[in-house]
Order: sequence, then structure tokens, then C-alpha cells
Amino acid sequence: MTEQFWPVGGGEVGALLRAWTGRETVLGVPAEWPPCLKSTLQLVLLSPTPMVIFWGKTGILLYNDAYAVIAGAKHPGILGRDLFEAWPEVIDLHREVMKTVLGGSPLSYRDLPLVLHRNGVAEDVWLNVDYSPIVDETGATVAVLAIVIETTTLIAAQRERDAAEQALRLREQELAQVQKIGRVGGLEVDLREGFRNRRSPEYLLIHGLPPEAVHESHEDWVRRIHPQERAMVESHFRETVAGTSCDYQIEYRIIRPRDGAVRWISAIAQIERDETGRAIRLIGAHLDITERKEAEAQLRLLMQELAHRVKNTLAMIQAIASQTLRSAPSLEAANETFGARLAALSRAHDLLVGGPRANAAISDVAESIVGIQGDPQRFTIEGPDVVLGPKTALSLTLILHELATNAVKYGALSNQSGRVSLTWRLDEIEGSKQFRLRWQESGGPAVVAPSRRGFGSRLIERTFPAASGSAESAYLPTGLVYTLDAPFEALKDNEADDAT
Repeated sequence: MTEQFWPVGGGEVGALLRAWTGRETVLGVPAEWPPCLKSTLQLVLLSPTPMVIFWGKTGILLYNDAYAVIAGAKHPGILGRDLFEAWPEVIDLHREVMKTVLGGSPLSYRDLPLVLHRNGVAEDVWLNVDYSPIVDETGATVAVLAIVIETTTLIAAQRERDAAEQALRLREQELAQVQKIGRVGGLEVDLREGFRNRRSPEYLLIHGLPPEAVHESHEDWVRRIHPQERAMVESHFRETVAGTSCDYQIEYRIIRPRDGAVRWISAIAQIERDETGRAIRLIGAHLDITERKEAEAQLRLLMQELAHRVKNTLAMIQAIASQTLRSAPSLEAANETFGARLAALSRAHDLLVGGPRANAAISDVAESIVGIQGDPQRFTIEGPDVVLGPKTALSLTLILHELATNAVKYGALSNQSGRVSLTWRLDEIEGSKQFRLRWQESGGPAVVAPSRRGFGSRLIERTFPAASGSAESAYLPTGLVYTLDAPFEALKDNEADDAT
């Protein structure tokens, strides 16, 4: 190596140093610098990595082209300058560096945040810096070698990613909150290679799944579908994915693993497809619509019951009209009797609509008739709790109304001292329960048996088949005794008979 051509190479900085005359620094002509400085600087100048030497106690700056880029507009003015004069904005850092490293200990910083004025204005900069001691031939530390990597761009990109991720997390939290409020379960299915699922927390809650099921398999989902619908639902899903539609929608039942409950699910989703039409992703939502389905079923049941009730009521009115007109001595009497019986029918309906599924307790039926037809103090009512079906309750209401009406006109309630005892009980006959009701009058005028069957007898025949129910009226000197016998099961109404 020829001294006048030193340093060798080194790009722009190497050329500047070769042009120096010795007046630029206290070090003199570069060719006469100490051997350890020359050998270290030659290595620095030929390196593509940003490096800088802080020589001596004042830290004379000697660096390569890569470091010159980091120095910005300060280059080449700071080449050969003392460290503290070149970078006054970070003087505290450099004092610590010089003290530590010249003392023989290295220093390292990662993503060191600094504010530099390298381009005339304050600028946020992040650096990775490794400081090492440079020793001479005697082993004494004479300078500091710094390897400097700027990470500003990486930090800025990381901060942008962090901000974007934070915004995404906040958005996901908001979406999760909306899903929780709306009870909507979100899901995503990667369709590029099979089915790779991702479930939202609300989805897991709706389906009764643990948190670790967030990436459940396609087979796990299929197994959860109700057996009666499993094949249909999976076939519909696969056909939709394999087709051209971007919309997916279906309602089906699942058996929830957490508690074995059957739940109705409404699935709505959009399928993303590539330019060839191949499905690549499905994004959708699941709603638990069990309450809606139950309400719809209840509504259908109520509509069927209403139609049935109207049919029975019309049949009852027809029977009342026919029986009243046949037995009435005059149109005026028929009008009065028919009106009273329709009123009883109306009260019976009022009573029925007050109970669950239109059933009624026999005690409520009795109390409603007694309260309308006579003084409650003149009635003795006793019997166990028995719930009647709609048809039976309606008929019994009309029967009791007929008995009470006759008692007011001709029997025990036609004077001031007569009384009525209404009792019922359940007996066990040949292993089956039998319902028995007794209406007994006392203290009234002498009664005479009518010449023809009354409305109540004909109503009993209509309500209970001859093989299962019977009624008898005994006109005793002490007063009328009316008894009704019927199988207990008949009180609940026969569904097949009701449907006719």
C-alpha cells in the first residue's frame, strides 16, 4: 500500500480523506496517523455497514459512506469534528458512551429513540448502536468504534401496524359487543383448502361450545346438527359452496353439547369467490331463533284451537237453539230460554280463556254459576281439585246453569229457605278413576218429574258417549237430586273427538 494513496477506496469519504492536507484535524496528515487508527479506519471505509470512529478523548468523527447517509445534511461538515460539537442534541448520550467505552466496556442499544437535527429540523430517529473500545499496540483504549443501524423506517412501519392492529382490536371488540347485544354469533370459514373455521365468542355461546372450540372442525359442526336434518343441512352447505351463488341461508336445529338442549339456528352468510368463481371464504352470522320457532308453533296451535273452538261453539249454539225451540211452549218463552242459555255459554267462554290452554277448574265453573244464579250462602260446594278440558268445561257450565235456572224457577231456590249442595269426587273402579258429581236440592217446594227429557240430559249425551258417561235426575219429595258419572280421562277431552 503506497502512503500517498491512503486510504484505499472508501468511496466519497475515502476521497475526502485522501485530499486532506493535515490542517483539518489535530491528527495531521492522514498518512501519518497512528497505525491502529489507520487499520481500523481502512476497515470502516470498506464496509457497507454504517460505522463511525470517535477518536481520542474529544471523539474526532471519522466514518464511512454508509454512516454519511445517517448523518444527513450534517455530512461532510462533521467529518473530522469533535463528537460533542457535531451532535450537540445528544450530548448526554455521547458523554455516557465516551465515559463507559473509553473505560474499556462496550455498550449496545436497540431501537434507541433520539431527536436529531441532521437535516436542519428536529427529527425523531431510532437506532440500533453497538459501541466497542479500540485499543492501540500497548493495549490502551484510544477510541470508540460505533456500528450504527437506523431502524426509523422499521419502527414507523411497526407503529403503523400496531395502530392498525389496535384499531382492528377495538373494532373487533365493538363488533363482539354488538354481537353480544344482538345475540349474533359470527363465523368465518376458509374454503381454499377444505373447511378451516373460526368462531366468535358469541357463536360459541349460542352453540354451547367451550372457548377452545374457536377453530372447530367441519365434522364437529356436522355432528352437532340434529340427526333428522343433518344430511339435508350438510348437503345444502356443500352444494352452495360448490355452486355460483354468493348467498347462503338456512334454518336448522342443533343439539347443544353443553346441556343437550335442542336449539333452532338461523344461518346467514356471504361467500367470497375468486375470478374463476371458486369459493375462497365464507363470512356469516348465526342467530338462535328457538324462541321465534316456539312462538310460531304456539301461534299455529292457537289458530288450530281457535278454529276448533269456533266449530264447537257453533255446534253448541245449534244444539241449544234446536233443543230450546222444540221444548218451548211459546216463542216468547223460547226467546227467554235461548237468551239465558247463550249468556251461560258466553260466561263459560269467559272462564275458559282465563286458564292455560283453555282448561278450567271445576271449582271455578261451580263458583261462576253460583255467583250468577243465586245467593252463594244457600250453596254448599265441596270436592277435590279437578281440571276440565275445554269441551267438558263448556258442557258442565251449561248443565249447572240449567240446573240453577230450574232451581230458581221451580226448585229449592224458588223460596227463601231452600238450599243446594254441589259435590264431586273421584272413585277408583276396576283400576280406573271415575268422576262423580251430585247436585242435591232441599227445602224447596215439592217437585214433579217433567214429561220429557231436559236440555241437561241431552247435553250429557252429546258430551260423553253412552258407553263412558251417564246422568240421572231423581225427583225426590225432598228435592231434585242430579248425578253425573263419567270416566276421569273423559274430563280432559279426547283429541280425536275434538278434531271432528
